[in-house]
Formats: sequence, C-alpha cells, structure tokens
Amino acid sequence: MGVRVQTPSGVGFYSKGPITPSDAQTILDAAAVLQLRRAELAAAVAKGPVPGVEIPGIGSVAYNRWMGLEVHRWRELLSVQRTGKVDHLRISVPNNRLAVGNGLRMISVFDRDGLTEGGRTLLAAEQHGTYLISVGSVQMKIVDRKFVVLQGPVIDDEPTLMAVSEPVCLAAAWTYWHRVMASAYPVAEEPLPDGPHLSPRQRQVMALLAGDANDAAVAATLGVSIRTVRSEVAEVMRILGVRSRFAAGIRFHEITEATR
Repeated sequence: MGVRVQTPSGVGFYSKGPITPSDAQTILDAAAVLQLRRAELAAAVAKGPVPGVEIPGIGSVAYNRWMGLEVHRWRELLSVQRTGKVDHLRISVPNNRLAVGNGLRMISVFDRDGLTEGGRTLLAAEQHGTYLISVGSVQMKIVDRKFVVLQGPVIDDEPTLMAVSEPVCLAAAWTYWHRVMASAYPVAEEPLPDGPHLSPRQRQVMALLAGDANDAAVAATLGVSIRTVRSEVAEVMRILGVRSRFAAGIRFHEITEATR
C-alpha cells in the first residue's frame, strides 16, 4: 500500500517497501513495452527523420553538452536511472543542486540493484531534489511532461540520445513512470549499516573519498569548504579509532559492505 506524500511535482505515492516480486514484474512489463517502442523508433530514426523524434547530438560529448544547455530551460525533470555510482553522482549531484536552486522540480529514481552503497550514502543526505529507489530497467527522463529522453541508435559508431514526443512512446514512458513510482521509496529510508555512529555528512565524505575523490572534489560535490571536509575526516578517524585516512577508508568500507 502506498503512502500519500508531497513531491516537488505535486502529490505522489511512495511504497513503504520492500518491493515485492509482483511489484517488480509489473514494472518490468511496462519497461518491456517502452523498450520495444524505443527500439522501433531508434531503428527508424537511424535511417532518416521521424516525426516526434529528435537526435540532439552524436556521441556522449555532444549530447551531454545539449543536456547542459537545455536543463536550464526545463521546469520539471522525472528520471529513472539504471545505475548510481559515486564517480558519476559527484558530477551530477552538484549540477542537480544548481538546477533545483534555479527552480527545476526534480525526481530521480534509481534501480535498487544499480545504486551502489556509496551512491546511496551520497544521496541519502542530499536536500536538493527527490531521490528514490525502485526497480528501473530502462533509463529515461521525462521533461516538462512534453517529451522523453531515451537511448538512441548508434550512428557512425557513436551512441546517441533521442528526445521523443511521439505519442505512443510518450504514453509508454508515462505508464512505466507511474509503475516505478508506485513501488518507490526515499533513498534515505534504506537502513544504515551497523557500527560506530557517523553523521550523514561524515558518511557522504567517506563515500566520496572511497570513490577516489580528493578533498577539493569532495568539497565541490557537497557544497562545503575544504576545511570542513578535513574536519569531518579527522572526526571520522577519531570515531573509528584509526590514525590515518587510509585506515578510516578501509574501516568505512568494512562497515558498509557488512550489510550488503
């Protein structure tokens, strides 16, 4: 049974977990319909123009540039992400924070098996935007309720994205989204690992450091000063009873992995 809550884009429903096999199958059925229509459109647009389908750029550099320019014009972004790794999130989270600060209403749902422990730790304390966990086998972004961004065809050996407003595909995306949301719950509701108590900020710092981010990158990701990062690391070392950052990282990894 879902719980009625307020989200950045209006009233929605979160599951209170866990996600049942029946819930997962319902989502996968909708995902299969969306994936089939996506594949049909990708095959068609690779041969020539298709009404309601745009390829904003060929290659990751081109379509990431397009995303960076366009996101400032968007008012609502509803996304399903297949993976959530620290090295990607430390780039996207600050960008999301800036966009939300500029008025973007954002909900990001991550696949429960694709969101790493470090990614979950990083997102659990994030205050800007709504980050949820569900089952998400097809990655997509619904923008301003007008079009959906999906994986496009490979052109000239380069990956592409498609911005699709074609009615059948957009309807399939909405069905998939509603089924994903019916079983979604906040990232912050995932149980914390047992062991020494660390604050949400301290867990974020350690997760980023474990992902090979330096102090400056950690500070930029979290929107704090380098001095704050170093202070938090020192406090974590004290709490964990270790004498080096390296030992703190190993101990933090042991704690988080123990619950997986």
